[in-house]
Amino acid sequence: MNMNLLGAATARRFVVARAALLLAFAGLSVAPATAQTRKELGRMWTFESAPLGWFQQAYDWQPSQKWLDSARLASLRLGNFSSDGKHQYFCSASFVSAYGLIMTNHHCSRDSIVKVQGDSDWLKDGFYAGSYEGEIKVPGLIVSQMVAQKDVTKEVEENGQDAVLAAAKEAQPELSHQVIALYQGGMYQLYSFKIFDDLRLVCAPHGQSAHFGGDPDNFCYPRWGLDFSFLRAYENDKPVDSKANCFNWRTEGADEGEAVFVTGNPGRTGRLKTLAQCEYMRDHYYPTLVPLYENAIKRMKKTAADDPAYEKANRSKILGYENSRKALQGYLDGLSNPRILEIKQAAEAALRAEVAKKPELQEKYGDAWDQMALIQVNKIKEIKAGKNLNQVDTQFKEEEQKHEKRIGEACFAVYGTSIPPDATMSLRLSDGVVKGYDFNGTKAPHFTTLYGLFGRTNEFGGEHPFDIPQAWLDAEKKLDLKTPFNYVATCDIIGGNSGSPMIDKDLNVIGLVFDGNIEMLGNNYVFDDEVSRTVSVHPAIIIESLRKIYGAAALADELERKKK
Repeated sequence: MNMNLLGAATARRFVVARAALLLAFAGLSVAPATAQTRKELGRMWTFESAPLGWFQQAYDWQPSQKWLDSARLASLRLGNFSSDGKHQYFCSASFVSAYGLIMTNHHCSRDSIVKVQGDSDWLKDGFYAGSYEGEIKVPGLIVSQMVAQKDVTKEVEENGQDAVLAAAKEAQPELSHQVIALYQGGMYQLYSFKIFDDLRLVCAPHGQSAHFGGDPDNFCYPRWGLDFSFLRAYENDKPVDSKANCFNWRTEGADEGEAVFVTGNPGRTGRLKTLAQCEYMRDHYYPTLVPLYENAIKRMKKTAADDPAYEKANRSKILGYENSRKALQGYLDGLSNPRILEIKQAAEAALRAEVAKKPELQEKYGDAWDQMALIQVNKIKEIKAGKNLNQVDTQFKEEEQKHEKRIGEACFAVYGTSIPPDATMSLRLSDGVVKGYDFNGTKAPHFTTLYGLFGRTNEFGGEHPFDIPQAWLDAEKKLDLKTPFNYVATCDIIGGNSGSPMIDKDLNVIGLVFDGNIEMLGNNYVFDDEVSRTVSVHPAIIIESLRKIYGAAALADELERKKK
Protein backbone atom coordinates (compact mmCIF):
# COMPACT_ATOMS: atom_id res chain seq x y z
CA MET A 1 0.00 0.00 0.00
CA ASN A 2 1.22 3.52 -0.74
CA MET A 3 2.57 4.89 2.54
CA ASN A 4 1.14 8.31 1.68
CA LEU A 5 -2.50 7.17 1.56
CA LEU A 6 -3.55 6.74 5.15
CA GLY A 7 -6.08 4.11 6.11
CA ALA A 8 -8.40 4.67 9.08
CA ALA A 9 -6.15 2.97 11.62
CA THR A 10 -3.06 4.66 10.26
CA ALA A 11 -4.84 8.00 10.23
CA ARG A 12 -5.73 7.64 13.92
CA ARG A 13 -2.11 6.80 14.69
CA PHE A 14 -1.03 9.83 12.68
CA VAL A 15 -3.37 12.15 14.61
CA VAL A 16 -2.08 10.92 17.98
CA ALA A 17 1.53 11.12 16.84
CA ARG A 18 1.01 14.56 15.36
CA ALA A 19 -0.46 15.88 18.60
CA ALA A 20 2.60 14.65 20.47
CA LEU A 21 4.89 16.13 17.86
CA LEU A 22 3.22 19.52 18.09
CA LEU A 23 3.91 19.43 21.81
CA ALA A 24 7.52 18.61 20.97
CA PHE A 25 7.71 21.65 18.70
CA ALA A 26 6.16 23.79 21.43
CA GLY A 27 8.95 22.79 23.81
CA LEU A 28 11.75 23.79 21.48
CA SER A 29 14.17 26.45 22.58
CA VAL A 30 14.61 29.40 20.26
CA ALA A 31 17.73 31.39 19.51
CA PRO A 32 18.01 33.99 22.29
CA ALA A 33 19.87 36.62 20.27
CA THR A 34 18.71 40.21 20.74
CA ALA A 35 20.64 41.32 17.66
CA GLN A 36 21.41 39.51 14.46
CA THR A 37 24.72 37.68 14.75
CA ARG A 38 26.86 37.64 11.59
CA LYS A 39 24.41 39.25 9.18
CA GLU A 40 26.48 38.06 6.21
CA LEU A 41 25.24 34.52 6.93
CA GLY A 42 21.72 35.63 6.12
CA ARG A 43 18.23 35.22 7.53
CA MET A 44 17.13 31.71 6.52
CA TRP A 45 16.06 30.64 10.00
CA THR A 46 14.92 27.14 10.87
CA PHE A 47 11.55 27.03 12.59
CA GLU A 48 13.01 25.21 15.59
CA SER A 49 15.52 28.04 16.13
CA ALA A 50 13.48 31.10 15.26
CA PRO A 51 15.37 34.20 16.54
CA LEU A 52 12.67 35.72 18.74
CA GLY A 53 15.03 38.28 20.24
CA TRP A 54 16.03 39.51 16.79
CA PHE A 55 12.40 39.75 15.67
CA GLN A 56 11.56 41.77 18.79
CA GLN A 57 14.44 44.16 18.22
CA ALA A 58 13.88 44.57 14.49
CA TYR A 59 10.07 44.66 14.36
CA ASP A 60 8.90 45.25 17.94
CA TRP A 61 7.12 41.92 17.62
CA GLN A 62 7.78 38.24 17.97
CA PRO A 63 5.79 35.20 16.88
CA SER A 64 4.12 32.91 19.39
CA GLN A 65 4.63 29.16 19.21
CA LYS A 66 1.09 28.92 17.81
CA TRP A 67 2.07 31.36 15.05
CA LEU A 68 5.17 29.33 14.19
CA ASP A 69 3.21 26.06 14.15
CA SER A 70 0.46 27.54 11.96
CA ALA A 71 2.96 28.99 9.49
CA ARG A 72 4.89 25.73 9.34
CA LEU A 73 1.83 23.56 8.72
CA ALA A 74 0.46 25.88 6.02
CA SER A 75 3.81 25.83 4.20
CA LEU A 76 4.59 23.09 1.69
CA ARG A 77 7.40 21.72 -0.43
CA LEU A 78 6.65 20.82 -4.06
CA GLY A 79 8.32 17.92 -5.82
CA ASN A 80 8.13 14.67 -7.75
CA PHE A 81 7.28 11.31 -6.19
CA SER A 82 9.92 8.58 -6.00
CA SER A 83 9.04 5.00 -5.08
CA ASP A 84 12.15 4.71 -2.90
CA GLY A 85 10.97 7.59 -0.73
CA LYS A 86 13.76 9.89 -1.91
CA HIS A 87 11.36 12.39 -3.43
CA GLN A 88 12.85 15.12 -5.61
CA TYR A 89 11.82 18.57 -4.40
CA PHE A 90 12.33 21.75 -6.42
CA CYS A 91 9.91 24.49 -5.30
CA SER A 92 7.85 25.80 -2.41
CA ALA A 93 4.08 26.17 -2.04
CA SER A 94 1.34 26.76 0.57
CA PHE A 95 -2.23 25.99 1.50
CA VAL A 96 -4.30 29.13 0.84
CA SER A 97 -7.87 27.99 1.48
CA ALA A 98 -9.80 25.54 3.62
CA TYR A 99 -10.32 23.22 0.64
CA GLY A 100 -6.81 22.02 -0.10
CA LEU A 101 -6.05 24.87 -2.51
CA ILE A 102 -2.31 25.21 -3.08
CA MET A 103 -0.52 28.28 -4.41
CA THR A 104 2.84 28.11 -6.16
CA ASN A 105 4.57 29.65 -9.17
CA HIS A 106 3.69 29.06 -12.79
CA HIS A 107 7.33 28.23 -13.49
CA CYS A 108 7.13 25.55 -10.77
CA SER A 109 4.13 23.99 -12.55
CA ARG A 110 5.34 24.32 -16.15
CA ASP A 111 6.47 20.73 -16.53
CA SER A 112 3.25 19.50 -14.93
CA ILE A 113 1.15 21.56 -17.34
CA VAL A 114 3.07 20.12 -20.29
CA LYS A 115 2.56 16.62 -18.87
CA VAL A 116 -1.26 16.88 -18.76
CA GLN A 117 -2.17 19.32 -21.54
CA GLY A 118 -2.32 16.72 -24.33
CA ASP A 119 -3.12 18.29 -27.70
CA SER A 120 -4.06 21.57 -26.02
CA ASP A 121 -1.45 24.25 -25.33
CA TRP A 122 -2.26 25.25 -21.77
CA LEU A 123 1.33 26.33 -21.24
CA LYS A 124 0.73 29.05 -23.81
CA ASP A 125 -3.01 29.71 -23.43
CA GLY A 126 -3.52 29.17 -19.70
CA PHE A 127 -5.98 26.90 -17.93
CA TYR A 128 -8.89 27.19 -15.50
CA ALA A 129 -10.77 24.09 -14.36
CA GLY A 130 -13.94 25.90 -13.31
CA SER A 131 -15.05 23.14 -10.92
CA TYR A 132 -13.70 20.28 -8.84
CA GLU A 133 -14.69 17.91 -11.65
CA GLY A 134 -12.60 19.86 -14.14
CA GLU A 135 -9.42 19.82 -12.07
CA ILE A 136 -6.75 17.70 -13.76
CA LYS A 137 -4.67 15.18 -11.81
CA VAL A 138 -0.92 15.59 -12.30
CA PRO A 139 0.78 12.17 -12.09
CA GLY A 140 3.82 12.04 -9.83
CA LEU A 141 3.50 15.54 -8.38
CA ILE A 142 3.54 15.80 -4.57
CA VAL A 143 3.75 18.28 -1.72
CA SER A 144 5.21 17.60 1.71
CA GLN A 145 4.05 19.20 4.97
CA MET A 146 6.52 19.22 7.87
CA VAL A 147 4.75 17.80 10.93
CA ALA A 148 7.69 16.97 13.20
CA GLN A 149 11.29 17.83 13.99
CA LYS A 150 13.90 16.26 16.26
CA ASP A 151 17.55 17.06 16.94
CA VAL A 152 19.35 13.78 16.18
CA THR A 153 22.95 15.01 16.22
CA LYS A 154 23.99 12.61 18.97
CA GLU A 155 22.19 9.66 17.35
CA VAL A 156 23.81 10.35 13.97
CA GLU A 157 27.27 10.60 15.52
CA GLU A 158 26.77 7.30 17.35
CA ASN A 159 24.86 5.24 14.75
CA GLY A 160 24.96 7.08 11.41
CA GLN A 161 22.26 8.73 9.33
CA ASP A 162 20.96 5.53 7.76
CA ALA A 163 20.23 3.95 11.14
CA VAL A 164 18.43 7.06 12.39
CA LEU A 165 16.34 7.19 9.24
CA ALA A 166 15.49 3.48 9.42
CA ALA A 167 14.31 3.86 13.02
CA ALA A 168 12.10 6.78 12.09
CA LYS A 169 10.53 4.85 9.23
CA GLU A 170 9.84 1.89 11.48
CA ALA A 171 8.29 4.07 14.20
CA GLN A 172 6.12 6.13 11.82
CA PRO A 173 5.78 4.44 8.43
CA GLU A 174 2.87 6.70 7.48
CA LEU A 175 5.25 9.68 7.28
CA SER A 176 8.17 10.54 5.03
CA HIS A 177 11.42 11.25 6.87
CA GLN A 178 14.67 13.08 6.12
CA VAL A 179 17.85 13.51 8.09
CA ILE A 180 19.16 16.97 7.25
CA ALA A 181 22.75 18.03 7.94
CA LEU A 182 22.83 21.63 9.12
CA TYR A 183 25.98 23.74 9.49
CA GLN A 184 27.78 21.28 7.15
CA GLY A 185 27.23 18.55 9.73
CA GLY A 186 27.57 20.60 12.91
CA MET A 187 23.98 19.60 13.69
CA TYR A 188 21.58 16.98 12.33
CA GLN A 189 17.80 17.30 12.32
CA LEU A 190 15.21 14.62 11.62
CA TYR A 191 12.30 16.20 9.75
CA SER A 192 9.10 14.21 9.24
CA PHE A 193 6.46 14.99 6.64
CA LYS A 194 2.97 14.14 5.62
CA ILE A 195 2.88 13.62 1.84
CA PHE A 196 -0.03 14.68 -0.36
CA ASP A 197 0.31 12.78 -3.64
CA ASP A 198 -3.01 13.48 -5.39
CA LEU A 199 -2.51 17.00 -6.76
CA ARG A 200 -4.74 18.46 -9.46
CA LEU A 201 -4.26 21.46 -11.69
CA VAL A 202 -6.77 24.22 -10.91
CA CYS A 203 -5.58 27.34 -12.71
CA ALA A 204 -2.60 28.74 -14.58
CA PRO A 205 -2.26 32.02 -16.49
CA HIS A 206 -0.96 32.43 -20.03
CA GLY A 207 2.66 31.37 -20.18
CA GLN A 208 3.67 34.73 -21.62
CA SER A 209 1.87 36.57 -18.79
CA ALA A 210 3.77 34.50 -16.23
CA HIS A 211 7.08 35.01 -18.01
CA PHE A 212 6.56 38.52 -19.39
CA GLY A 213 9.89 40.09 -20.30
CA GLY A 214 11.49 36.69 -20.82
CA ASP A 215 15.20 36.28 -20.27
CA PRO A 216 15.96 40.05 -20.41
CA ASP A 217 13.68 40.76 -17.43
CA ASN A 218 14.52 37.57 -15.51
CA PHE A 219 16.27 38.34 -12.20
CA CYS A 220 15.45 42.00 -12.73
CA TYR A 221 13.22 44.67 -11.25
CA PRO A 222 10.99 46.68 -11.90
CA ARG A 223 9.05 43.68 -13.14
CA TRP A 224 5.64 42.52 -14.40
CA GLY A 225 5.54 38.73 -14.01
CA LEU A 226 2.17 37.05 -13.31
CA ASP A 227 4.01 33.97 -12.08
CA PHE A 228 1.29 32.06 -10.23
CA SER A 229 -0.52 28.75 -10.50
CA PHE A 230 -2.99 26.92 -8.30
CA LEU A 231 -3.22 23.22 -7.53
CA ARG A 232 -5.51 21.34 -5.19
CA ALA A 233 -4.66 18.45 -2.87
CA TYR A 234 -7.09 15.53 -2.72
CA GLU A 235 -7.48 12.58 -0.37
CA ASN A 236 -9.89 9.73 -1.07
CA ASP A 237 -11.01 11.62 -4.20
CA LYS A 238 -12.14 14.65 -2.16
CA PRO A 239 -10.45 18.02 -1.62
CA VAL A 240 -8.26 17.98 1.48
CA ASP A 241 -9.75 19.70 4.51
CA SER A 242 -7.00 22.25 5.19
CA LYS A 243 -8.97 24.80 7.22
CA ALA A 244 -6.78 24.23 10.29
CA ASN A 245 -3.55 24.76 8.33
CA CYS A 246 -3.95 27.44 5.68
CA PHE A 247 -2.97 31.06 5.25
CA ASN A 248 -5.58 33.77 4.87
CA TRP A 249 -5.55 36.25 2.00
CA ARG A 250 -4.91 40.01 2.08
CA THR A 251 -5.66 41.41 -1.36
CA GLU A 252 -4.40 44.92 -0.61
CA GLY A 253 -0.97 43.55 0.24
CA ALA A 254 1.64 45.05 2.56
CA ASP A 255 2.61 48.69 3.06
CA GLU A 256 6.06 50.06 2.42
CA GLY A 257 8.24 49.47 5.48
CA GLU A 258 5.98 46.71 6.83
CA ALA A 259 7.58 43.61 8.31
CA VAL A 260 7.02 40.55 6.10
CA PHE A 261 8.05 36.90 6.26
CA VAL A 262 8.79 34.19 3.70
CA THR A 263 8.13 30.55 4.57
CA GLY A 264 9.74 28.29 2.00
CA ASN A 265 12.45 25.83 1.11
CA PRO A 266 15.65 27.50 -0.09
CA GLY A 267 17.66 24.96 -2.03
CA ARG A 268 21.34 25.64 -1.53
CA THR A 269 23.64 28.45 -0.42
CA GLY A 270 27.38 28.57 0.12
CA ARG A 271 27.74 31.11 2.90
CA LEU A 272 30.18 28.93 4.82
CA LYS A 273 32.35 28.53 1.73
CA THR A 274 35.83 29.91 2.36
CA LEU A 275 37.38 32.90 0.67
CA ALA A 276 39.68 30.55 -1.26
CA GLN A 277 36.71 28.52 -2.52
CA CYS A 278 34.92 31.68 -3.63
CA GLU A 279 37.99 32.88 -5.53
CA TYR A 280 38.27 29.49 -7.26
CA MET A 281 34.62 29.62 -8.33
CA ARG A 282 35.03 33.22 -9.51
CA ASP A 283 38.12 32.50 -11.59
CA HIS A 284 37.50 28.95 -12.84
CA TYR A 285 34.17 27.29 -12.02
CA TYR A 286 31.58 29.81 -13.23
CA PRO A 287 33.60 31.12 -16.20
CA THR A 288 33.59 27.52 -17.49
CA LEU A 289 29.90 26.78 -16.83
CA VAL A 290 28.31 29.95 -18.24
CA PRO A 291 29.48 29.41 -21.86
CA LEU A 292 28.30 25.78 -21.75
CA TYR A 293 24.76 26.92 -20.97
CA GLU A 294 24.93 29.71 -23.55
CA ASN A 295 25.89 27.27 -26.30
CA ALA A 296 23.21 24.76 -25.29
CA ILE A 297 20.55 27.50 -25.42
CA LYS A 298 21.69 28.60 -28.86
CA ARG A 299 21.42 25.04 -30.17
CA MET A 300 17.94 24.48 -28.72
CA LYS A 301 16.63 27.82 -29.97
CA LYS A 302 17.96 27.17 -33.45
CA THR A 303 16.16 23.82 -33.59
CA ALA A 304 12.99 25.33 -32.10
CA ALA A 305 12.91 28.05 -34.75
CA ASP A 306 12.74 25.41 -37.48
CA ASP A 307 10.53 22.83 -35.76
CA PRO A 308 7.24 23.94 -34.06
CA ALA A 309 6.70 20.51 -32.50
CA TYR A 310 10.16 20.61 -30.94
CA GLU A 311 9.48 24.15 -29.69
CA LYS A 312 6.24 23.11 -27.97
CA ALA A 313 7.80 20.02 -26.39
CA ASN A 314 10.95 21.82 -25.22
CA ARG A 315 9.61 25.29 -24.38
CA SER A 316 9.79 24.64 -20.64
CA LYS A 317 13.30 23.16 -20.93
CA ILE A 318 14.59 26.16 -22.86
CA LEU A 319 13.16 28.55 -20.26
CA GLY A 320 14.84 26.48 -17.54
CA TYR A 321 18.21 26.65 -19.28
CA GLU A 322 17.86 30.41 -19.74
CA ASN A 323 17.06 30.77 -16.05
CA SER A 324 20.09 28.67 -15.05
CA ARG A 325 22.45 30.58 -17.34
CA LYS A 326 21.40 33.93 -15.92
CA ALA A 327 21.62 32.61 -12.36
CA LEU A 328 25.14 31.30 -12.94
CA GLN A 329 26.16 34.64 -14.45
CA GLY A 330 24.66 36.38 -11.42
CA TYR A 331 26.65 34.18 -9.04
CA LEU A 332 29.79 35.02 -11.02
CA ASP A 333 29.01 38.74 -10.97
CA GLY A 334 28.40 38.56 -7.22
CA LEU A 335 31.75 36.92 -6.58
CA SER A 336 33.38 39.51 -8.85
CA ASN A 337 32.01 42.31 -6.66
CA PRO A 338 34.83 43.48 -4.34
CA ARG A 339 32.28 44.38 -1.65
CA ILE A 340 31.07 40.77 -1.47
CA LEU A 341 34.54 39.29 -1.08
CA GLU A 342 35.53 41.96 1.45
CA ILE A 343 32.57 40.91 3.60
CA LYS A 344 33.52 37.25 3.12
CA GLN A 345 37.15 37.93 4.09
CA ALA A 346 36.16 39.84 7.24
CA ALA A 347 33.67 37.16 8.30
CA GLU A 348 36.22 34.39 7.82
CA ALA A 349 38.83 36.29 9.83
CA ALA A 350 36.32 36.87 12.64
CA LEU A 351 35.38 33.18 12.82
CA ARG A 352 39.01 32.06 12.80
CA ALA A 353 39.78 34.54 15.56
CA GLU A 354 36.97 33.11 17.70
CA VAL A 355 38.22 29.57 17.08
CA ALA A 356 41.75 30.60 18.04
CA LYS A 357 40.52 31.89 21.43
CA LYS A 358 39.69 28.34 22.55
CA PRO A 359 42.61 25.87 22.45
CA GLU A 360 40.34 22.83 21.99
CA LEU A 361 38.67 24.41 18.95
CA GLN A 362 41.97 25.65 17.53
CA GLU A 363 43.47 22.18 17.80
CA LYS A 364 40.46 20.53 16.17
CA TYR A 365 39.61 23.07 13.46
CA GLY A 366 42.33 25.72 13.27
CA ASP A 367 43.99 24.51 10.06
CA ALA A 368 40.76 23.77 8.14
CA TRP A 369 40.82 27.02 6.17
CA ASP A 370 44.48 26.57 5.18
CA GLN A 371 43.74 23.00 4.07
CA MET A 372 40.83 24.26 1.98
CA ALA A 373 43.03 26.90 0.36
CA LEU A 374 45.60 24.23 -0.53
CA ILE A 375 42.86 22.14 -2.19
CA GLN A 376 41.93 25.10 -4.41
CA VAL A 377 45.58 25.55 -5.41
CA ASN A 378 45.79 21.87 -6.37
CA LYS A 379 42.53 22.06 -8.35
CA ILE A 380 43.89 24.96 -10.38
CA LYS A 381 47.09 23.00 -11.09
CA GLU A 382 45.02 20.07 -12.41
CA ILE A 383 42.97 22.39 -14.66
CA LYS A 384 46.13 23.91 -16.08
CA ALA A 385 47.42 20.37 -16.69
CA GLY A 386 44.44 19.73 -18.98
CA LYS A 387 41.77 18.10 -16.83
CA ASN A 388 38.20 19.31 -17.24
CA LEU A 389 36.13 20.86 -14.49
CA ASN A 390 34.11 17.71 -13.70
CA GLN A 391 37.24 15.58 -13.41
CA VAL A 392 38.88 18.05 -11.06
CA ASP A 393 35.82 18.52 -8.86
CA THR A 394 35.32 14.75 -8.61
CA GLN A 395 38.98 14.21 -7.77
CA PHE A 396 38.90 16.60 -4.80
CA LYS A 397 35.24 16.24 -3.75
CA GLU A 398 35.74 13.94 -0.76
CA GLU A 399 38.67 15.90 0.65
CA GLU A 400 36.86 19.20 0.19
CA GLN A 401 33.71 17.90 1.91
CA LYS A 402 35.78 16.71 4.87
CA HIS A 403 37.13 20.20 5.53
CA GLU A 404 33.76 21.85 4.82
CA LYS A 405 32.33 19.70 7.60
CA ARG A 406 35.10 20.80 9.95
CA ILE A 407 34.44 24.47 9.15
CA GLY A 408 30.71 23.99 9.64
CA GLU A 409 31.31 22.33 13.01
CA ALA A 410 33.64 25.16 14.03
CA CYS A 411 31.07 27.78 13.03
CA PHE A 412 28.35 26.00 15.01
CA ALA A 413 30.65 25.61 18.01
CA VAL A 414 31.27 29.37 18.03
CA TYR A 415 27.88 30.82 17.09
CA GLY A 416 25.37 28.02 17.73
CA THR A 417 21.83 28.62 16.47
CA SER A 418 22.24 32.41 16.67
CA ILE A 419 23.13 32.10 12.98
CA PRO A 420 21.06 30.30 10.34
CA PRO A 421 22.56 27.27 8.57
CA ASP A 422 23.14 27.20 4.83
CA ALA A 423 20.08 26.35 2.74
CA THR A 424 19.22 22.64 2.50
CA MET A 425 15.92 22.52 0.52
CA SER A 426 14.10 22.29 3.85
CA LEU A 427 11.64 24.66 5.49
CA ARG A 428 12.93 28.05 6.62
CA LEU A 429 11.51 31.36 7.84
CA SER A 430 13.01 34.58 6.48
CA ASP A 431 12.19 38.08 7.68
CA GLY A 432 12.44 41.47 6.01
CA VAL A 433 10.57 44.64 5.11
CA VAL A 434 8.86 45.93 1.98
CA LYS A 435 11.35 48.41 0.57
CA GLY A 436 12.48 49.88 -2.74
CA TYR A 437 16.12 50.61 -3.49
CA ASP A 438 18.54 52.82 -5.40
CA PHE A 439 19.71 51.61 -8.81
CA ASN A 440 21.11 53.01 -12.07
CA GLY A 441 21.30 56.50 -10.56
CA THR A 442 17.60 56.54 -9.72
CA LYS A 443 15.16 54.68 -7.47
CA ALA A 444 13.23 51.45 -7.91
CA PRO A 445 9.73 51.79 -6.41
CA HIS A 446 8.63 49.15 -3.93
CA PHE A 447 5.81 48.08 -6.29
CA THR A 448 4.85 48.19 -9.96
CA THR A 449 1.35 48.47 -11.47
CA LEU A 450 -0.71 47.34 -14.44
CA TYR A 451 0.01 50.72 -16.02
CA GLY A 452 3.63 49.62 -16.27
CA LEU A 453 2.75 46.33 -18.00
CA PHE A 454 0.94 48.07 -20.84
CA GLY A 455 3.57 50.79 -20.97
CA ARG A 456 6.42 48.29 -21.28
CA THR A 457 4.77 46.28 -24.04
CA ASN A 458 4.09 49.49 -25.99
CA GLU A 459 7.63 50.74 -25.47
CA PHE A 460 8.92 47.56 -27.16
CA GLY A 461 6.30 47.60 -29.90
CA GLY A 462 4.67 44.44 -28.58
CA GLU A 463 7.65 42.38 -29.73
CA HIS A 464 8.49 39.15 -27.91
CA PRO A 465 9.35 38.77 -25.06
CA PHE A 466 7.50 42.00 -24.23
CA ASP A 467 4.24 40.97 -25.87
CA ILE A 468 1.10 40.29 -23.86
CA PRO A 469 -1.72 37.86 -24.76
CA GLN A 470 -4.64 39.20 -26.80
CA ALA A 471 -7.01 38.54 -23.88
CA TRP A 472 -5.20 41.22 -21.90
CA LEU A 473 -5.28 43.71 -24.77
CA ASP A 474 -9.00 43.10 -25.21
CA ALA A 475 -9.64 43.63 -21.48
CA GLU A 476 -7.50 46.74 -21.01
CA LYS A 477 -10.45 49.14 -20.61
CA LYS A 478 -12.12 47.10 -17.86
CA LEU A 479 -8.93 46.52 -15.87
CA ASP A 480 -7.96 48.78 -12.98
CA LEU A 481 -4.56 49.89 -14.19
CA LYS A 482 -3.61 51.13 -10.72
CA THR A 483 -3.56 47.50 -9.51
CA PRO A 484 -0.20 46.62 -7.92
CA PHE A 485 1.60 43.94 -9.94
CA ASN A 486 4.99 42.98 -8.45
CA TYR A 487 6.81 44.32 -5.39
CA VAL A 488 10.08 43.94 -3.51
CA ALA A 489 11.18 43.19 0.05
CA THR A 490 14.47 42.54 1.85
CA CYS A 491 13.78 38.88 2.72
CA ASP A 492 16.53 36.31 2.20
CA ILE A 493 15.78 33.80 -0.60
CA ILE A 494 17.51 31.60 -3.17
CA GLY A 495 16.49 28.94 -5.70
CA GLY A 496 13.94 26.59 -4.11
CA ASN A 497 12.08 29.53 -2.57
CA SER A 498 10.11 29.89 -5.80
CA GLY A 499 6.44 29.47 -4.90
CA SER A 500 6.94 30.56 -1.28
CA PRO A 501 4.18 32.61 0.28
CA MET A 502 5.11 35.99 1.68
CA ILE A 503 3.03 36.58 4.80
CA ASP A 504 2.40 39.28 7.38
CA LYS A 505 2.31 39.17 11.19
CA ASP A 506 -1.31 37.97 11.04
CA LEU A 507 -0.57 34.98 8.78
CA ASN A 508 -2.12 36.60 5.73
CA VAL A 509 -0.68 35.99 2.27
CA ILE A 510 0.56 39.35 1.03
CA GLY A 511 2.60 38.02 -1.90
CA LEU A 512 3.94 35.07 -3.88
CA VAL A 513 7.73 34.90 -4.17
CA PHE A 514 8.92 34.18 -7.71
CA ASP A 515 12.30 35.84 -8.20
CA GLY A 516 14.95 38.18 -6.92
CA ASN A 517 16.70 41.09 -8.55
CA ILE A 518 20.08 40.51 -10.15
CA GLU A 519 21.90 41.79 -7.06
CA MET A 520 20.23 39.08 -4.98
CA LEU A 521 22.23 36.37 -6.74
CA GLY A 522 25.41 37.49 -4.98
CA ASN A 523 23.70 36.49 -1.73
CA ASN A 524 24.42 32.87 -2.59
CA TYR A 525 27.76 33.32 -0.82
CA VAL A 526 27.35 36.48 1.28
CA PHE A 527 24.03 37.97 2.38
CA ASP A 528 23.76 41.73 1.87
CA ASP A 529 20.40 43.53 1.71
CA GLU A 530 21.69 46.96 0.70
CA VAL A 531 20.17 46.58 -2.79
CA SER A 532 19.35 42.86 -3.10
CA ARG A 533 15.62 42.19 -3.08
CA THR A 534 13.05 39.40 -3.18
CA VAL A 535 10.49 39.94 -5.98
CA SER A 536 6.90 38.77 -5.43
CA VAL A 537 3.59 38.71 -7.26
CA HIS A 538 1.18 41.07 -5.53
CA PRO A 539 -2.10 39.43 -4.38
CA ALA A 540 -4.13 42.23 -5.96
CA ILE A 541 -3.03 41.36 -9.51
CA ILE A 542 -3.82 37.69 -8.91
CA ILE A 543 -7.40 38.61 -7.95
CA GLU A 544 -7.74 41.17 -10.76
CA SER A 545 -6.62 38.68 -13.39
CA LEU A 546 -8.77 35.84 -12.04
CA ARG A 547 -11.90 37.99 -12.13
CA LYS A 548 -11.36 39.97 -15.33
CA ILE A 549 -9.12 37.83 -17.57
CA TYR A 550 -9.58 34.17 -16.69
CA GLY A 551 -13.27 33.98 -15.76
CA ALA A 552 -12.25 32.51 -12.42
CA ALA A 553 -14.44 34.52 -10.04
CA ALA A 554 -15.19 31.39 -7.99
CA LEU A 555 -11.47 30.84 -7.39
CA ALA A 556 -11.02 34.51 -6.44
CA ASP A 557 -13.94 34.16 -4.02
CA GLU A 558 -12.32 31.08 -2.49
CA LEU A 559 -9.11 33.04 -1.90
CA GLU A 560 -10.87 36.11 -0.53
CA ARG A 561 -13.27 33.98 1.58
CA LYS A 562 -16.30 35.59 -0.06
CA LYS A 563 -18.39 32.44 -0.11
CA LYS A 564 -18.45 28.65 0.39
